[in-house]
Amino acid sequence: MAKRRYRVLAPSAVTSANIAAGFMAMVAAADGRFELSVYLLVVAILCDVLDGTIARLLGATSDFGQEMDSFSDAVSFGVAPAFLVYLSVLRPLGFWGLVVCLVYLLAGVTRLTRFVLTSDAHVKELRTTGAPIPVAASYLMAAVLMRDGMSIEAVAVVVLVMSVLMVSKIGLPSLKGKNIVSAMLLVGIVNYLVMVFNPSWLTIGWWNVWNACILLVAKVQNSRLEPSEAP
Repeated sequence: MAKRRYRVLAPSAVTSANIAAGFMAMVAAADGRFELSVYLLVVAILCDVLDGTIARLLGATSDFGQEMDSFSDAVSFGVAPAFLVYLSVLRPLGFWGLVVCLVYLLAGVTRLTRFVLTSDAHVKELRTTGAPIPVAASYLMAAVLMRDGMSIEAVAVVVLVMSVLMVSKIGLPSLKGKNIVSAMLLVGIVNYLVMVFNPSWLTIGWWNVWNACILLVAKVQNSRLEPSEAP
């Protein structure tokens, strides 16, 4: 029991770093350092990827870890990106800019709540419902980086589309536990980092094309892993 308690500390520490990065991103946004805020949220995304991986490797998955992970996601991928996109782009819209960001935040919390109630921390699901909140946050971060090349209205549309996708009933393939998909995800992370540090329509376009390829391959693999229905 004591050994398991110590094993749980490692993924919990990474999750705590996620929360810290999200909070510091909000502080940076409040200071008008919007690019730095995006970079800190990238750190939060990497922590979000690592904490679950570490927990599974150490056999330290738990309901506590799942709940803490959801709270960290609410901060780093709900509150922080909504705050960032409001201050950096949507503030001139006044009340309506605030409404758009609140819609995103509430959609994100709704998505996280649904995930906690329908998932098992110890089981890898083949499918997930709606866009994961870190994915939605990554698109808001891209919009912030490209704010000089987009109208305020276009950024507002991106925020609202991500909000709808999070609470939608769209079934998406899970991206966990498959060798080919895992390798493609690593390439996808590299693509995203290239986009973050060299934002352009070219890097954003390639990032989206690769994301579509990942979903397609994951869907094919899921269909093979699903148990066949009895006649």
